[in-house]
This record gives sequence, structure tokens and C-alpha cells, in this order.
Amino acid sequence: MNKVFLFTQNLKLNSFDKFKNMVCDNDNIILLTTHYLFENERNYFKNLFKNVEFKCFADYITDEEMSECDESAYKLENKDYLEYLRWIKKLKNKKILENLKKEFPKIKGYILSEDLGIDGKVWKNKGFKSIRGEYYYENSVHLLKRVKRYLGEYRIFRDIYYKLLSKPQELKADEVYVAQKDGKKYIFIGKMHRIAYRLNIEFKKSEDELEKYNAGKFYPKEECQYLTTLHEMYRCGCNIPESEEYDIRFLQDGYLPPNHSEYGYNFVKSNVKYYAWDTLGEQLFHNKKLPVSIIPFRKKLYLPLPNFKKQIKTVLIVASGSGDWTAVKSRSDDDLLVEAFAKTAKRFPNIKFVYRCHPTWVHPLNVGVNSINRVAEYFSSLNLPNLVLSSSIPPEDLNNFQLSFSRSLLDEDLKNADLVFGEHSISMIDAAFKNIPFCSVNMTKRRNFFCGITNMGFPHATSLDEISNVIENIINEDYQIRYLKAIEKYNEMTDMDD
Repeated sequence: MNKVFLFTQNLKLNSFDKFKNMVCDNDNIILLTTHYLFENERNYFKNLFKNVEFKCFADYITDEEMSECDESAYKLENKDYLEYLRWIKKLKNKKILENLKKEFPKIKGYILSEDLGIDGKVWKNKGFKSIRGEYYYENSVHLLKRVKRYLGEYRIFRDIYYKLLSKPQELKADEVYVAQKDGKKYIFIGKMHRIAYRLNIEFKKSEDELEKYNAGKFYPKEECQYLTTLHEMYRCGCNIPESEEYDIRFLQDGYLPPNHSEYGYNFVKSNVKYYAWDTLGEQLFHNKKLPVSIIPFRKKLYLPLPNFKKQIKTVLIVASGSGDWTAVKSRSDDDLLVEAFAKTAKRFPNIKFVYRCHPTWVHPLNVGVNSINRVAEYFSSLNLPNLVLSSSIPPEDLNNFQLSFSRSLLDEDLKNADLVFGEHSISMIDAAFKNIPFCSVNMTKRRNFFCGITNMGFPHATSLDEISNVIENIINEDYQIRYLKAIEKYNEMTDMDD
């Protein structure tokens, strides 16, 4: 009998101690997860079950199918962002279940988690049974179940609940910054960690404008343009009315994959337009037919010549993140990168590898509250003295969660780095601004989100051998010449206007 146990990394693995009596010696156990199980975790299950297979969501869905989930979700819901997200998760789960059944037509299934990418209802409708285990974050387990128990099945009540939960229109700004240019006022709402270095006009914090903004006193578009970023909008809201009387611009504050299939940028007020750093940043918005232009007071930032070391001593890996805002990202993506560099560290015992997990991983709706601890436990089990976690990852408070951080925290990790790897993190470009060469890596089966940069000629790896090749050859003259040509293309792009 094929028995499938479906769970996320929010489940404590020792929960299986009470489930093992459900398994017979001749059963084929399939552990299906939204994340990717590390070697130490697999060893735990190998000691528990006689016949066990390890599968993750990404094994049962193609890049094209994931993209179709995003597009179909938007066709089904293009007004309510939260409802759109629920459709993404539902459609992705349905496609994964459909493909799983093709490989295993006869299965007996159990759901141990209903969080971090799992839509329990989809699986229960096909005969999976729900089993309770122990969890790292109890409040996220069966959250929708508890909501329905008190509010019923009606969508109107569910919508009321989610609006009360998020209240984006009632959030108050904690910081407001003001600048003047050509007789016009520019007001930035929120923190400017991720964007100030890209602007060539000076913004100053204003308690007076903060008080006006939070009191609902707004300037018409002839006098003022309101600015914020998507990260800050989700954190402190954007309370300016949806009216042509007001001018609102959301600024790019990170690398934007031009080939992204998500539609989250479409869920904004009708009077919102976008500002991008450069023509590369504009591509995603053009693809989605959204109003965008280059920041008129942008600071053109050119990549300097890299400092190629004669010997690589320290490698920094900067992680990205994942969640349910797009089907094309899977929570196993991050784990594959972790495993790749654990194996790379074995190959290069004389090089120090520092892994920088993204601090937002630990949100209960993102990668999982135990996500960074999992990596620490995995690294500890390998006992590799040259493989460590970054010590400058800022701690998160779930009651006051941060989506953006001071760039100085990354600077601590960059101080000793000779080479930086990542998947599609803007931190690689930040490293390049500090004369450090970088290489993007994609160990997944889906599209390369860093294509906007790699298409310029910067190094890109999709296997352990290719990662090793970069480490070994970045010190060679021919390799460096190709890298310098890529820098030229990037700087040429920076000079381009609309």
C-alpha cells in the first residue's frame, strides 16, 4: 500500500513517533512536503520506516503549470488580493495532487499540516484524512478551520475576518519623509532603508507631515506626489484616497524578475503608478501592462570594477524567500540552495562559506518560523568547520514584523566576502557596488528569476559542478574579462532612459 504523509516544516518531526504504528512493513511510505528535506531529516525517517520515498511539491508541477496557476487565479479574482492568493494556493495544490495520482493511482493519504502552502480542503476532497501533530507555530495550524467554526462557511464573513486581520487601510505610518524639487513637494511614507540610496534628492523626516498624513490630511497632485514602496505599503499602509485628485507612486525597492508570472502588482488603487530604477526594472511592469516610468530624480548607480582576489577565502551566500504570493516559487527552492552550498563546502574545505538566510523566512506565512533553525541544525549535523550561518541576520518580532532592513546589516557580511552567490537577491548587486564579484544560482526546475542580470553575461550556475567552476575560475584572466564585459552592459543599461 502506498501511504502518503503530507506536511510542512511547521510540523515537529517527532510527531511521527505516534504515527509509525499506522505503517506496516510492506507499506511504501511517501513523505510529501512543501519544503525539501535535508539529509539529517531524511536519516530520521530512514530509521523510522522500512520503505520510504521523499517527494516535495516542486517534483509534481512544472514551470508552465505553476505559471498557469498564477494566471488562472488572476482571471478568477482580480479585485480582492487575499482571495487571489487563496486561488493560487488552491490551484497549485490541485495540480500537484493530479500529477501525484498519475504516479501513484492508488494511495492512502494523511494530512499532517494545513499551512505553508498546503490547502487541506483540496486533499480532503480526494480522500486524505487529517491528523494532528505537534507544531512550531500553533496559531497558523488550521487557522481557516477555526475561522469557519466561528463565522461559518459564507464568504462575506470570511472577507470580514481577513479585513479585520490585515486592516491595510487603517494602518498608521510610523515615519514620513519630505523633499522639495522644482517647487513640488514629495512625501515618502514609511522607512527608506531600501530606496534612499537610489534617490538624488534629499528627504528629511517630518513629524509635522507624519501627523497630517495619519490625520487624513492630504495634498492634491498639483502640490504633492506621495511615494512609498511595496514593502512599506504592506507594512504601514497607503491611506491616500483612491481619487484622481491625488498622485501616488510605488517605487521599486529590489530586483524585479522581468519573467515573473505573479499579478500582485496589479492589486493597487487606480491612481497608483510605478517608478522603476532603470529600464531593466521597468520590464516587469511593461509585461503586466502597468503604468511605469523611471524615477525622475533617480541616482544613476554604476557598477565599479570588481576586486578579483588572487585566492578565494570567504564565500557569502545570500538567500531569497518564498511564500504563496506566486505559484512559481516553492518553499523547497531555498532548501535546494542550502544543500548545494553545504555540498560545495565539502568540496572546498579551505574556503569559509557563510550562509545568510533571509530574515523574513521566519514569518509563519512565508518559509516558516523554524526555517532558520532547520538550516542551523542541518549545518551542525554535517560538522563542517568551514560552513556557518551569518551572525548578522536581524531577529524578527512576529508582533511587529519587518519587511525591510538597514543595508548596514548586509554590510557586515560583505566585509570579508571575496565572492557572493545567490538566486535572485538584490544583495548580489549590493555586493557588486562594493567591488565584490557575484554569481547567481538556480538549482530548481523552474525559470531563472535573475535572467535580467544573467542575460548581460554575469556568471550563472545550475549545478554543483558549475558552482565549483565559478569558484575555481573567477581568479583566471579569461573569466574576469567576460565578467568585465557584463559590467559594461549593466552600466550601459543604467544610462538608458524611457
